[in-house]
Amino acid sequence: MRVLLTNIVFLCAFGAFGQGVVSNACNMAQNICNSVPVPFPLSTGTSPSPVVPPAGSISNPNTNPAPGFMGCLLAGELNPNWFVLNITSTGNLEFNIGAAGGSGYFDWSLWPYNPATGCTDIQNNLVSPAGCNWNASSQGFTGMSTGGPPAGGATGNFTPSVPVVAGQAYILMFSNYSSQVGNVSLTFPPSGASVGCSADTPDQTICLGDVATVDIVVPPAYVAPTFNWLITTGVSNPTGGTGVLVTPTVTTDYYVEVQDNAPGGVMYTDTFTITVVNPPAPNAGPDQNVCLGSLVTLSGTPDDPINNTTMWMYDASGVTPTPTVNFIPNNTNLTTFASVNQVGTYFFMLQETNAICGDVQDTCIINVSDLSITASFTSPSCATFTDGTITISSAGANEYSFDGGTFWDVLATSGGFGAGTYTVCARTPLGCEKCVDVIITEPAPMTISVSNDTLICENGTAQLSAFATGGTSYLFHWDHTADTGFQQSVMPGAATTYTVFAENQTGCVSPATTIDVTVRPPLTGTISAFDTICPGYDTDLSASVVGGIGQPYSFVWSDGSTFNGAPNHTINVGPAVSTDYTVTITDGCESTPLVMMTNVRVAPLPVPMVDVLNPIQCEAAIFDIVNITDPALSQYNYWLVDGEQQFLNQDTITTAEMWAGEYDLQLIITSFEGCVDSVTWLELLSVDPKPVADFKYSPNPVLMFNTQVRFTNYSFNGYTYQWFFEDGTPSQSTQTNVDVIFPDGIEGRYDVRLITTSELGCVDTMDHELIVYPEVLIYAPNAFTPDDDEHNQTWRVFMEGIDVYDFELLIFNRWGEVVWESHDIETGWDGTYGGKQAPADTYTWIIRTKDLMNDAKYTYDGHINLLR
Repeated sequence: MRVLLTNIVFLCAFGAFGQGVVSNACNMAQNICNSVPVPFPLSTGTSPSPVVPPAGSISNPNTNPAPGFMGCLLAGELNPNWFVLNITSTGNLEFNIGAAGGSGYFDWSLWPYNPATGCTDIQNNLVSPAGCNWNASSQGFTGMSTGGPPAGGATGNFTPSVPVVAGQAYILMFSNYSSQVGNVSLTFPPSGASVGCSADTPDQTICLGDVATVDIVVPPAYVAPTFNWLITTGVSNPTGGTGVLVTPTVTTDYYVEVQDNAPGGVMYTDTFTITVVNPPAPNAGPDQNVCLGSLVTLSGTPDDPINNTTMWMYDASGVTPTPTVNFIPNNTNLTTFASVNQVGTYFFMLQETNAICGDVQDTCIINVSDLSITASFTSPSCATFTDGTITISSAGANEYSFDGGTFWDVLATSGGFGAGTYTVCARTPLGCEKCVDVIITEPAPMTISVSNDTLICENGTAQLSAFATGGTSYLFHWDHTADTGFQQSVMPGAATTYTVFAENQTGCVSPATTIDVTVRPPLTGTISAFDTICPGYDTDLSASVVGGIGQPYSFVWSDGSTFNGAPNHTINVGPAVSTDYTVTITDGCESTPLVMMTNVRVAPLPVPMVDVLNPIQCEAAIFDIVNITDPALSQYNYWLVDGEQQFLNQDTITTAEMWAGEYDLQLIITSFEGCVDSVTWLELLSVDPKPVADFKYSPNPVLMFNTQVRFTNYSFNGYTYQWFFEDGTPSQSTQTNVDVIFPDGIEGRYDVRLITTSELGCVDTMDHELIVYPEVLIYAPNAFTPDDDEHNQTWRVFMEGIDVYDFELLIFNRWGEVVWESHDIETGWDGTYGGKQAPADTYTWIIRTKDLMNDAKYTYDGHINLLR
């Protein structure tokens, strides 16, 4: 459903031709004269002269010419605007009414247009629309387009474009269905056919002075047009449209305003050009005077060599007898040659033909005459001079040229010529020229020769000599002196080139020549760099030399050494103090002696010094020793302790454990300059022997019923003693030998310690465990009762002071049979024999064992009463 929207204002950009007018009737249709956007005011209300028939007619069908679209003006001629579209280029007609983002229904219909019958053809249902649109949506944006709607347009609002041909006209009726108010633009996309009002009056081309007849061509849609010529130069009728005579003198663009006087008609400006072509202006070239027998050179220049044609023509009517004239190679070349066989005046014409202006000629005059010429010369006075002369002889000539015809003079003789070839010419009053070559020869030249190039030593002298020919007497001009003698003595300080030339008695000079004097290089050399040695050492000093005249060279040293021969020499020196040495070297030439100096520095010798923090120690001794040598003279060090322990580059060393004795220490120091010194300190390190604690005691072993013990001191190297006795009386003592009583009647183990100290405080300790052994004791019961009660079920013996690992117990019955045997003193007999209870009886036992302390053997026996 359409919704009627009102009071919507369309803001449209104004085109170059301003805003359109209200055209709400067919006979008031507005001509669209360009393809730029044309803003126009929306029309509301009824058309004053409606012509569109109701829907369903031929001119307003219900069926759209484009398939898939709704009918045409289903609401009729509602709020109309009418436009005439004059097609100026063939293509597809495209247009837009409104713009994307607008509102309102904009319906339209497009018919082919005949200015005379266009409106009545629509009204009388005689013409069908070429296209139409009944908007599908209220977007205020509609028209014709190729390939679908433009950006922002709805498909139902844009019908396909239609093909059109330049020169056709269409009338467009736009219906403001929604009664919108304001302005809207009619736009023609550049992709479609263009529209306009001009039918393009054709351009013309005329020759200067001719007249152009102009008929203004108007669009087919114009009715009763009027004309106004804006450019009136040479125009016969400034308001005429047909048969206007125009006579411009230069190419001119003409502008004519054409006004359509029909209702709603517009004015446009028609533009055309009348091109004025100037008549050709060929140039046949300059007039010429030519000698008989020479070709006439014709070189013409056309006004327009591209568009015009040219040819050469001639007139020899004034020459008698009638000459023969030939063009070489032809008469159509702009540059060509002509040959004639008679003296006289000829006229050669270059003719240029233009399609607009016809033929135009230009003439050059050629005067042909005849002439003879000879020439003589005098040579220059000296070689290379330019005082020679030339004389020209030519009957009838009145002008002469000595440079090939560039400059002319009335004198037949001219000077200032050197040896060479010259072209000289003679010319008659008629301009006939002839030339001849003159070869001027040169007199015998001056020559000069000089002595050979030479080589001298530094400070040496060279003798230079020069000799000349080509005269009787000579002056020699040297570049280094004003003296003009043939021989010179020179003493250059560097390689020098001397230039000389000779001059004879007539002032002729020879070419300059040169003598090169090369100076041998001065003596240069090298000497050993400054050196440093240690006291008592020596070093080699070497010197070498190059330059001068070469070997043999003489070497004289400041220490008195000399040498003569090769370019190098070496001496050996060992000064006690730092010393400068110079050498003077000479060669067998005048070269300046070479003096060079070097220095041998005797470096200071380091003095090794040490500090032993504790030089006397007990064994095992470890010594800390510090290098206190001057650090400015100590770069590297080497230690040797007692000939075995070595240390490298350590300023503080710690020795390994050392035992009793006296030990030497050696320290070797190397200075930063490589000087070495060594000091050995004999028996610097002293190690006192460690005392040995030792003692013995008696009795030994100690038995539990005799516990008074004598301790005898057997220590070595001891000075004082300290005894410690566990549970002994006394428990401590400083005596050398001590008597001690340990607890009586009991066995036990007691720690005994002896600490022995030497005179230097060296200490040794001896620890010993004293054992109080038990006496040998035995207890053997004489009866037992193995009757399975809780008392007295087994029989065993109890012993002290024996070796329990060397123990044997045998029990015999009355028949001497062994009924039980045991080697474990802790195990008892249970009264069985052979797995059965032994009968109650008296049994005999025997024990064999050894003393725990001294392996003394013991045998014990007795009887057992087995009771049941």
